[in-house]
Amino acid sequence: MSTYTDASLIYYPSGYKASKAYSLKPTDGSGDLDFTRASTATRVNESGLIESVATGVPRIDYTGGGCGSLLLEPQRTNKLLNSENFTTYDKAFGATVTFDSGFANPTGENGTYFIYDADGGSSARFRVSNSGYSLGDKISYSLFVKPTAAANLEIGGNYGGESATFNLITKTLVSQGAAVDSVKIEDYANGWTRYTVNTTFQNTVAGNAYPSFFTSAPLSNKIYIFGFQVELGSYPTSYIPTTSTAVTRVADDARKNGISSLIGQTEGVIYFEFDYKKNQINTPLFQTSLGTTNAIYVLCLSDFKLRFIINLGGVSQVSITTATVPNLGINKLAIAYKANDAAFYLNGTEIGADNSCSIPTVDSIYLTTANQNTQAFMTFTTRLSNADLAALTTL
Repeated sequence: MSTYTDASLIYYPSGYKASKAYSLKPTDGSGDLDFTRASTATRVNESGLIESVATGVPRIDYTGGGCGSLLLEPQRTNKLLNSENFTTYDKAFGATVTFDSGFANPTGENGTYFIYDADGGSSARFRVSNSGYSLGDKISYSLFVKPTAAANLEIGGNYGGESATFNLITKTLVSQGAAVDSVKIEDYANGWTRYTVNTTFQNTVAGNAYPSFFTSAPLSNKIYIFGFQVELGSYPTSYIPTTSTAVTRVADDARKNGISSLIGQTEGVIYFEFDYKKNQINTPLFQTSLGTTNAIYVLCLSDFKLRFIINLGGVSQVSITTATVPNLGINKLAIAYKANDAAFYLNGTEIGADNSCSIPTVDSIYLTTANQNTQAFMTFTTRLSNADLAALTTL
């Protein structure tokens, strides 16, 4: 098999402009993805720095290094005001916040705040009102930190068990409250680390979002801080800077309609390479229509397993589910379809097959915000052999 020769559509994150994400094949533009996002947004560039991207421009993101991926996210709002100006927050336990104009922040620009304990104690805290949530809401708190000495960071909400504590030197979780659903630690350029705590809100009244820093000795050294974010959702998204008002980043949308010649109608293969975040559930990673009546797609289930689905006239034709949850990080899958001959491959292994199925007519491709990070996408108008599917998806 020659991948480039045999594939009808090949997309790798590379060239783009406002409203377009260019495909590598076809070269006449007929396979280019149409892209929309009605707001600015941020991405991590090839240097590992956070930068702003204009309205309607696709984001090729390099978080974690390596090859870039097409970043697709749902709409989110950073509800905290002044996400970079920590002098506006309430402070406690001797906390003092000072601006350092010569210290580089995660955008690579000079200028960020640091916190220390002015009264010589071993803890310092700043906090900000975090209202507008309801009991049971899923909330993600995140903050960029760069320490100059040993310290722990507690971040989250101030009701029953909504916070977690991290060791800033070892970059490890120390403890977490009962209402914490998960945590995340991500390294950024120049020694910055983003700490995230995902919680379930425990009270119906206004609360506080607060980071606390503490050590077993006086906290007299600087702890640099940047980009405090609190968003309604069960996982963190890219940084949304705020000043005097809350800011909403609108959802990304990448799709291509009217490409029946590039998608196999009676038989074919769809290949998808993605950085699995295990974020959104009961949502397709990609699909051949916005509805499910006549569609071919892969669904992320509530337990984070993946399911290959084909529906024809609203009747299920194929439903093949992974036995286990795919690993976080890069995964390669391929779904092959033909009358009475469907198969699902993931990372070089056959997940399952179906020898009794009919195939719908499809003419569109939608990359959804469930996958967030698309590494590659290809379509074939013929059903490849199982050996080819295994080779294509081997990591």
